[in-house]
Amino acid sequence: MTGLRANLFFVSLGLSLLGLVMVYSATYREVGPHYLLPRAGHVVLGVGAFFVASRVRYTAWRRYAPVLYLVVLCGLILVLVPGIGAEVGGSRRWLDLGPVSLQPGEFAKLAAIVSLSCAVARVPPGSGLPLRPLAAVGVLFGLVVVEPDFGTSVVLLAGAAGVLWASELRTRDLVLSAAAAFVALVGVMMLAPYRRERFMTFLDPWAVADGSGYQVVQSMVAIKAGGFFGSGTGAGSRGAAVPELGTDMIFALIGEELGLLGMVMVIAAFGFLTLAGFRISLQAPTVLGRCLAAGLTTMLAVQAIFNMGAAMVVLPLTGMTLPFISYGGSSLMVCFAAVGILYRISEDSERAREARPRRRKAAHSDRGRRYGRARDPRAVRGG
Repeated sequence: MTGLRANLFFVSLGLSLLGLVMVYSATYREVGPHYLLPRAGHVVLGVGAFFVASRVRYTAWRRYAPVLYLVVLCGLILVLVPGIGAEVGGSRRWLDLGPVSLQPGEFAKLAAIVSLSCAVARVPPGSGLPLRPLAAVGVLFGLVVVEPDFGTSVVLLAGAAGVLWASELRTRDLVLSAAAAFVALVGVMMLAPYRRERFMTFLDPWAVADGSGYQVVQSMVAIKAGGFFGSGTGAGSRGAAVPELGTDMIFALIGEELGLLGMVMVIAAFGFLTLAGFRISLQAPTVLGRCLAAGLTTMLAVQAIFNMGAAMVVLPLTGMTLPFISYGGSSLMVCFAAVGILYRISEDSERAREARPRRRKAAHSDRGRRYGRARDPRAVRGG
């Protein structure tokens, strides 16, 4: 497990360094190295978030969860206040703090998973759904939808679903909650005209290639231009026509500049993170550890799948960034913090397994003394 934990960090770091190169490649034609230094700072902050999270015992999140939830809740409320929350493209998602900006919606994903995990871990096995914790997650979901940020709201619910399915709650209630969440997402998607348009575009993007389908069509063109080995970093020309190339559509740039080989390597890296995370969840010694690991892994996996799937037009476009790779400091910090928590759960699980044989040996020795067998041989000889 030590090697698994180390690889968990190094794969995440490798993806973030690839993101540094890809973000620069996506933006240097228009603004030169303007985004290079901030992105490098994001990587440093992300690695710092990993080391902080990996030093916190996962059981200590019971104490920190209420504070984390309240801070994120205040952030989500403040971001909607005119003059405080920065509005970009009709959405209020960022808190402008002078030289830096924060996106509370990204931290809402982490807060929802941690809070819900701590709540369900206290519920007896076979119990029904804990309504108050679910309502608390619903509040975060609603505030993120209001921003609006549909992609982040989907990932938030996916992480919460991962927590619930790893719990020991009643199966019938889990099925009902999954159905309710699906209906809620479909309702949110269909109520907004631009979200409906995105879904209809996914069904036939070439029919609206000059309108709503422009982004995904250009993404397909860029990926096709990359071939097997790609055109090389910085040499892609088709990707320049893809909107949101440094964030939502950065996987299209990977396809053009690194080719099919680069795409497969990125998919394999996320596959490793997903399998490692679920393995850590299965081997966790407590319900809290199992739920935390499952929720965080589901969060990362769903976000990566939807981003890459949208770029390859096998899933509808939802506006999600690619974890560790797309530009965004808040997203990178949350992703590294998630990996840090997974790292610590794995470490604490290994320590618990190592301590178990020692406890059994001590118990066997206690039983021997209880039934009259002396631990010191000299006692048999009379001292």
